[in-house]
Amino acid sequence: MRRRTALSVVSAAVGGAIVPFSFASAPAAARERRGPQNPTARWDFDERAGTVTREAVSGTADPVGYVFDDARFKPDSDPVRRRGVRGRALYFDGYSTVVTASGPGKLDPAQGLTVDVWIAPYAYEHGIDGKPQALVNQHDPDAKTGFLLGLRRFGQLVFQLGFGTDLLEVKGAPDQPAAKGRWTHVAATYDPAARQLRLYRDGRLIGTAATPDKAPQLAPDEPLLIGRHNQPTLLNGEFHANMYMGLMDSLVIRPGTLADPTAQQEHGDRLAALPGRRVPRPDLTPHRSRFDGDRHRPQFHMLPPWHWMNEPHAPVYFKGKYHIFYQHDPFGPYWGQIHWGHAVSTDMVHWRDLPIALAPARDSVGPDGIWSGSAYVDGDRGPVLFFTGGDDRLPYRQRTGLAVSTYPTEGDTDLPAWTMKSEPVTEAPAGLPAGPGTAWAENFRDPFVWEEDGVWYQLVGSGIVDYDGTQVTRKHGGTALVYTARRPEGPWKYRGPLHWNDLATQPEPGEVWELPVLLPLPGPRGARTGKHILLVSPWWEAFNPNAVKHTYYWTGTFDKREYRFVPDHEEPHEFDFGEHFTGPSGFVTPDGRSVLFSITQDRRSEQQHAQSGWAHNAGMPVSVSLHQDGTLGVEPIAEATGLRGRRLARIRQTSVKEANRRLADVSGDMLDIEAVIEPRGATTITLAVRTSADSSEQTLLSYDTAERRFFIDRSRSSLDPDVRKGVHGGTVELDGGRLRLRVLLDRSMLEAYVNGTNSLTSRVYPTREDATGLRLTADGGAARVLELDVWRMNGAYDAPVAPAAYDPPRPTDVDALPNHDFATGDLTGWTVVSGTTFSDANVTTRPDWGWGGPFYQAETEDDATGHHLWGFNPDAGGDDATGVLRSATVTLGGDGVVDLLVSGGNDPDRLYAAVVRARDGKVLAKATGRAVEQYRRVVFDLSAHIGERIYVEVVDRATGGWGHINIDDVNIPVRRQ
Repeated sequence: MRRRTALSVVSAAVGGAIVPFSFASAPAAARERRGPQNPTARWDFDERAGTVTREAVSGTADPVGYVFDDARFKPDSDPVRRRGVRGRALYFDGYSTVVTASGPGKLDPAQGLTVDVWIAPYAYEHGIDGKPQALVNQHDPDAKTGFLLGLRRFGQLVFQLGFGTDLLEVKGAPDQPAAKGRWTHVAATYDPAARQLRLYRDGRLIGTAATPDKAPQLAPDEPLLIGRHNQPTLLNGEFHANMYMGLMDSLVIRPGTLADPTAQQEHGDRLAALPGRRVPRPDLTPHRSRFDGDRHRPQFHMLPPWHWMNEPHAPVYFKGKYHIFYQHDPFGPYWGQIHWGHAVSTDMVHWRDLPIALAPARDSVGPDGIWSGSAYVDGDRGPVLFFTGGDDRLPYRQRTGLAVSTYPTEGDTDLPAWTMKSEPVTEAPAGLPAGPGTAWAENFRDPFVWEEDGVWYQLVGSGIVDYDGTQVTRKHGGTALVYTARRPEGPWKYRGPLHWNDLATQPEPGEVWELPVLLPLPGPRGARTGKHILLVSPWWEAFNPNAVKHTYYWTGTFDKREYRFVPDHEEPHEFDFGEHFTGPSGFVTPDGRSVLFSITQDRRSEQQHAQSGWAHNAGMPVSVSLHQDGTLGVEPIAEATGLRGRRLARIRQTSVKEANRRLADVSGDMLDIEAVIEPRGATTITLAVRTSADSSEQTLLSYDTAERRFFIDRSRSSLDPDVRKGVHGGTVELDGGRLRLRVLLDRSMLEAYVNGTNSLTSRVYPTREDATGLRLTADGGAARVLELDVWRMNGAYDAPVAPAAYDPPRPTDVDALPNHDFATGDLTGWTVVSGTTFSDANVTTRPDWGWGGPFYQAETEDDATGHHLWGFNPDAGGDDATGVLRSATVTLGGDGVVDLLVSGGNDPDRLYAAVVRARDGKVLAKATGRAVEQYRRVVFDLSAHIGERIYVEVVDRATGGWGHINIDDVNIPVRRQ
């Protein structure tokens, strides 16, 4: 699945400690070639622990930046180290690990310069904004000074050196990359006598470039960074791109020039010094222990070992094992650089991680992304994978590709290795007829494939539009295009649209269908019914408040002669009552069940993703069936009971009051709960989960007998102001007068199944350690608890489950800043000091600036519509308007920690929100935006100023593009008078 056409990117310079180079002046070109000299800087990365690495020549301890140096949701932990070529090596995680060094020591580049290092890459970045992944650099691309050693796309090695007028680059041969999963020794040298840059890979020359007859110019005002580009692209306002991912060992910077014979000899000497003269195999396996103690990370649901995932897809059973693949960005917890992750199981609930199955490759159908698809077993050669290949060079850049496993030659039923075919399977030509219009060729993805009676069927998600030349003039609705073939490689014949939704009458399924799934529906006892279920994920080109929230379905009949789906009901039905179940994929198990996998969107901000190091997880697989009355049956797969541990409660035939008394000692954040309750006149039955002792945090699952409505109330699910709240639910009938409830609770993950017909998937993020309680209540009547069972759950992976860690509680004996979150809908409590940019008109509830809705953090229990201060008012000058806004003056109390939400333009001198001391106007702390609209939480520790009078000042003196600032939820612990 590909939801966005491009990442939001903003260039950003990176600061750091700076120690200037020291070097003597030199003639324009040194004519005497000098061989490599003793290092002026060397990092061996041999530390076993800690947050520094030592530069061996000067003895300086250089800091290693790492996301968990000061962790937000788990205990602090050190950067990852593993065995190196000799000694230890530092593992760069691709988005947070960076060494900020003091410099390379005394170095005169006019006399030659050599940089060499051992690297073992885990993955290749796409080269975002055309910049390399930096291994080590101290350069200024704008001034064309300094040097960089790094990787371009697909592991191509590069070395850059600045001469003031030119920033020259030597590239290694494309067929000589730094290969993933093995150690490569890389050396780059500048030869002033030959006026040449040279690159060596494992002692062999792989590239040269000519240089001018002048001395290089270094960049002493830039920090020397290891693992991150000096001027990286900022993604989504939060993530630095152009970073290295993998192991690094023995980085050396030295004067002098490396020639071909010397390079070969040095490499031979390095090998001779290793045990057995062999380079060891690097351990690049991502370990789940990195997240031990994360209070929100699920433990018995399938999720990748780290970073970002979206929908699991291509489930398939082969030789006693279930395989699932998933959309994965190995570089960090954000969308981009999509690979296929892979996991295997014998029961669909206990999982083992396997190597990445598919990755973007230079000569493949998907050089720019390997997006969603499906799998099916092709006889003796085993499963074949159908994927969406992205190629940005094409006018219609999405097409279907095929990959096969090495099982026929290797016989490994784990299926760890796959080969992508070089030719596409299906493509969307312009003008492909589809119902009332033509297929939307720019949106052609997510193949769903199966074989039946010797015929291979392929559904491809798309939309139906009218074109005027190359412009879309009308959007009719989403669809799934049908293709058939006699073999997976094709040829595939187009058969038309399977079904479609008319946006005029059925807008819910969207403008494009993503991840179409067509499965047979068995009856209650597994018998064939002749019916199918068609599921789709809706997609819109622009912002839509329902984007990435829902899955819709029809039940009906698949007409194999006409290649059409005939629905039993015209209106699409919402599959899940929550707003987190999306991205369905499915298959038929060997025993005839139709099983769905899904992605559970975590609905967190980009900042929270960056702080946590992971994003999203799979839902529990569910079985779908057709009841005798024609309603859909939805239940977690039977294998889920295999995750159960100790039973915590067994309650039978009692009152709600007595059941609640017996639940008083039952608690947990990983539970399986089953209940059967007769309302007997009760108007509402509620099960509260993740409830704290004082109920300040609790999540309510309720059934309203009058409205026949089951719903979740998350208004008090978390004290974290950045967590999205809300009430969600849907209509469901009682089962023979009884409420049958199954709840799976897994840290932040909550799935409820009611009466075997409907599910509700949601997320909760409590902040309190004691928010693990259960409570059962009923309003009115004399409800009877027929059955209530609670089990502790075990983890889905081999590693033991670590307890969740929580921060100590903050002081509560404080007041809030007046109108701290603009919930009044105006500037009550705030004063416009000057200018026109701030007024009551700037307080808005608008959530939809940009794809995905960046302002949802503004929603609170007291202000469900989400008022916030948006600094851009088109009716008052827009970005060109300026002004100053000031809060009430208060006395700082509590722990002295102030936090607020900030977004908008990036200009710390002219555009910022500041905490100011009232008595002398001194700015104690301030923050600007990052040239994106999505809010991020900024925290100031002002404990040294407790007891002082302060106010918040919002300053906008910037004009032009991004000349505005947005703020919300200004939390100041105010001392009570």
